[in-house]
Amino acid sequence: MRIAVQGLLILLLGLSGAGVSHAVESSRDMRFQHYTFALIWQLGACLVHARLAGPDCDPRISKGVSSRQWSLHGLWPSIPDALSRQGIAPPTWWRNGCYFFHSRQAVPAARSCQNPALDLQPSVRAQLDLAMPAARSCLDRHEYYKHAACYGFKQNSFFRRALNLLRVVNANAFTAFMRRHRGRLINRATLQQAFRKDFSLLSSKALELRCSPRPGTVRQDVLVQAWITLRADRIEEFPAPESFMSGRRGNCAERIFVAR
Repeated sequence: MRIAVQGLLILLLGLSGAGVSHAVESSRDMRFQHYTFALIWQLGACLVHARLAGPDCDPRISKGVSSRQWSLHGLWPSIPDALSRQGIAPPTWWRNGCYFFHSRQAVPAARSCQNPALDLQPSVRAQLDLAMPAARSCLDRHEYYKHAACYGFKQNSFFRRALNLLRVVNANAFTAFMRRHRGRLINRATLQQAFRKDFSLLSSKALELRCSPRPGTVRQDVLVQAWITLRADRIEEFPAPESFMSGRRGNCAERIFVAR
């Protein structure tokens, strides 16, 4: 996928202790193969992953809009093709993202408000604050500067795309399925089957379910996130079946608790 970046983009990284530099010399080199569209089940995050949920985990959340549908975590382009050709492993990219191109000293703490404030249009800002509760603790800044800035995405267009994808998911019968099962343990396979059926897919391999254990336990059975893998060259066609592609396996137990 070609990202519209004006002029020549020179991005250098001096790997600490390795004496190695990697150069990405043009917008052509920032092409990539897929997106991971990351969604948060806010009530699950409030139960077991407060840092991801943000500062608003109080009794009001059980009656708010985020108790009835998915919230936005992020939209993550995969590793640039040029870095893959240089032998950089995808896990290295996932850990660092666009910060890969900066010195270690220039990288702020994860989701830190040390990142510059975003310059979003009022309408985009209002929608994002509703869709991403953790924006109050600067998740929005983290998502843009780690996952989007180095590809040349403009802030408003990047978040408008993510918000549009979220609206489609939340209007789908899959989210209605989630609402019906709040407060219940369900089979992982049942949830995957609902995803496959409601998006008219042949399999659920595009869906990666992410769970965390309840306090005092080790079993990964509280649903916190759903990551959906989408083809970069077909994302405008979402939710057409052709826009999905196989992703990674999740970490959830066979029985999953959908918090309410």
